[in-house]
This record gives sequence, C-alpha cells and structure tokens, in this order.
Amino acid sequence: MELSSDHFVVELSNIRRWFDLCHEGVESVDALTMWILGTAGAVSVFLFTVRGLLDQLPEVFEAWHRARRAIRDRAGDDDRLS
Repeated sequence: MELSSDHFVVELSNIRRWFDLCHEGVESVDALTMWILGTAGAVSVFLFTVRGLLDQLPEVFEAWHRARRAIRDRAGDDDRLS
C-alpha cells in the first residue's frame, strides 16, 4: 500500500487536533497549564513506582541469598547421607 503525501498531511492534521485544545474554546495558556500538570502527574506516578520497586530490591536479594544457601546446605546434606 503506497501512501501519498496528501494522506500523510491529513493524518498529521488529525493528530494535531487531538492535542490542540484551543479549538474547543480553551485558552492556549490553559491548555499549556493542563499539559504541564498532566506531565508532572505522570512523572510523579512513574517516580513513585520506581521508588517502590527500588525499596523492594534489598529484600529480593536477601531472599535470593537465603534460597541459594538453603540449596547449597541441602546438597551438602545429600552428600553426607551417601
């Protein structure tokens, strides 16, 4: 399927309409404020999620080491039984 340049321009204009709130009677300053607040909110949620994951890492590593120790000790017990 070959796309003409006219089709591409139409697609870009549709995308611009999604992000252009001024045509709905919203002032450009209000639209900019909403974009800034929305972006700040998304970044805040992202950072909160990353912090939560990083806080759990020490416990994950500790559990991993306990599991390896348990497997090693169990393998040592099997050798002694023989």
